[in-house]
Amino acid sequence: MGQGPEAASQAMVEAAFGADGDAACGKLVRLLRDSDKAIVERAARTLKKISEADAARLFQWRKILIEEAFRASDVRVQWNMSIVLGRLPLKGQDKAVAVDLMFERLRDRSGLNRTMALQALMDLSKDDAGLRARVMPVVWEFLASGTPAMKARARRLSR
Repeated sequence: MGQGPEAASQAMVEAAFGADGDAACGKLVRLLRDSDKAIVERAARTLKKISEADAARLFQWRKILIEEAFRASDVRVQWNMSIVLGRLPLKGQDKAVAVDLMFERLRDRSGLNRTMALQALMDLSKDDAGLRARVMPVVWEFLASGTPAMKARARRLSR
C-alpha cells in the first residue's frame, strides 16, 4: 500500500526537522510555484504543519513565503499561508507587508480566509501593542456580525 497525501505530508514535516531539514523546507517552498494546484495545496498545508511545530524553522524563506502568499489564488492555499505568515517571527518591512496582506484578506469573500487572516493578525500582534490596537476592533466586529465560525474564533481571540 502506497503513501497517501497525509502520510507523505507527515514525512515531509519530519524531514523538515531532520538532518536535511533545509533541503526539505526549501523543496516545499519551491512547490508553492508548481503548476499542479493539488501539489501547491499540499505544500502549503505541510508548511502550516511545520509552522505549528516551530515557525522559526521557516524564517529563512520568509520573503518567498510572503511573495507566494500574495500570489496564491486558491483559497485553501491562501488561508494556510496566512497561518504560516502569522506564526513567523517577522519584523520590520516583512511584518508590515504581511500585515497589509492580512488586512486585505479581511475583505475576502471567503469567511474562512477572513477568519484565518484575523488569526494571523492576532499572532503577528502578540508583542506589538500598536498592531494589537488596530486588530482588536476587527475582533469585536467579528463578534458582532461574523459568521458562526468567525464569532467562535473572535471569542477565543478576545480572551
